[in-house]
Amino acid sequence: MIIIYIVLAISITINILFIIYDVLPYIIPVIVRKNLKSKNIVRDVYTLENLITSASLSLIKNKSSMMSWHTGGLYMVIFKKIFTKSSTKEFKNYNYPRGFLLYGLSEYLIKTDNNTELLNLKNIFDKYYITVQGDFNFNFNKVDQATFGLIAINLYKTFKDVKYKVFIDNIYSFIHQKYKKDNLVLYREKTECEFNDTIGMIVPFLVKYYQLSSDVDALEIASNQMSFFIKYGVDDKTFLPSHGINIKAKIKTGSSNWGRGIGWYLIGLKELFELNGSFKNEYEGICATLQKVKNDDGLWGQFPGSKNNFDASTTTMFIYSLPQNEFSHDEVLSKLNKYITKKGYINLTSGDTEGLNYYSKFFGTSELSQGFLHLILSRYENRNHYAPVKK
Repeated sequence: MIIIYIVLAISITINILFIIYDVLPYIIPVIVRKNLKSKNIVRDVYTLENLITSASLSLIKNKSSMMSWHTGGLYMVIFKKIFTKSSTKEFKNYNYPRGFLLYGLSEYLIKTDNNTELLNLKNIFDKYYITVQGDFNFNFNKVDQATFGLIAINLYKTFKDVKYKVFIDNIYSFIHQKYKKDNLVLYREKTECEFNDTIGMIVPFLVKYYQLSSDVDALEIASNQMSFFIKYGVDDKTFLPSHGINIKAKIKTGSSNWGRGIGWYLIGLKELFELNGSFKNEYEGICATLQKVKNDDGLWGQFPGSKNNFDASTTTMFIYSLPQNEFSHDEVLSKLNKYITKKGYINLTSGDTEGLNYYSKFFGTSELSQGFLHLILSRYENRNHYAPVKK
């Protein structure tokens, strides 16, 4: 009888997990999108901007990641937990979503002269991410984490504390040590393919580092990373990048219209183009193509051109990287209004990607899109609606 109960308990557990990982990923986004269509949330842009900022200020105090790190499927969840270390809490909490949230919020607070909250942000960074000597206060071992260098640069420029410069230099040294095969920084060691993710993780940092230090090697690494991908991984008519490139065969691999992947490529391209006008043809070409694959709301989905359901990460990365005159301050907030929750979080960000052709079915809130939303808002210095967040 005991055996029967044990088998029954195992069966119930497996079925519950199956529902969580194989059924809900399909159902929840459908329900959320359906509710959005039936609701007409009226909020002025002043209220909305303050709500978003309040949510982000609250979010940085929470060390746990809110982004989904699963592609969907019980098998893949079990596989990752047993055979990889990529699902550890440290991997999730000290990774690119958090890096871009901190960077985006720091950029926004600096541009809006919100010195009180900027000091609070500094204190949080000092507590969780950096030692008093400027060393990493976490296990820094992936190129994804170069994004933490962006906020460190902002803090160094603002507060002139040398520990931030040490932190920044340590990140640059990590990248420089990996700059070897084919004049590339590989996304992961011992990989057959290079991913467009790497461009978005390191090129913005390298450009900012070059501007700070005048180290021409930093600019060379960024430019070579971009040149390699353009030569072997970008379509010469649409200017869209594939997700990856097989390093040995030099062929395109993975999706050619994965939205966030295009975003990773585009933010690096934007930084280099805005720095010195390099890659002008590629930048203007991809911007023109992206205008053709907007959805009915004038935004973008997880796979632009083939799936139009809104994806917050794709959309915010695109808007941030496109020429500023494509969207006004009020237009951005008006278009995104219905996707902002009552608490101020932008919803419907697709989850993390397992690899080439393994894309997430989960959608939810994420530090990544929240951070890029602040980067977008920080571009509009002449806004009429901003006021310091009321506590």
